[in-house]
Amino acid sequence: MESELKKILSKLEVPVTHLKYKGKEKTYVVWTIIDDQPSFSSDDEIQYSEVTVDIDIYSESNYLKLMSSIKKIMKENEWTWDGDSPEMHEEDTGLYHRTCTFIKERMI
Repeated sequence: MESELKKILSKLEVPVTHLKYKGKEKTYVVWTIIDDQPSFSSDDEIQYSEVTVDIDIYSESNYLKLMSSIKKIMKENEWTWDGDSPEMHEEDTGLYHRTCTFIKERMI
C-alpha cells in the first residue's frame, strides 16, 4: 500500500513524504496510513481490508488548488474521499494545515 501511495502522490508538484517532512519548502504534503481494518472474510481468513489514509497539506498561502489536485488524483486511483479537517494555522511554523482523509478497500 505504501508503494501505491508514493506513486500516486508523486504526481503532485510539491514535496511529498511519509510521516514527517524534513525539507525547507513552505508547501508540502505528508501522508500517513491511519487504519487498516478487515472488511470481509471467508473460511476464517481475511479476504479484504479497508485502508484509511490521512493526507496533510501544509502551506504558507492558498492550498485549495493543491487540495483539489489531491482529491482528483486519489479518486482516479479508486480512493474514496472521507472528509477534511477544519483549516488550522500552525503557530510554530506559521503554515496553514489541512487534512484530507481517504478510504480504499483492498484485496489481501
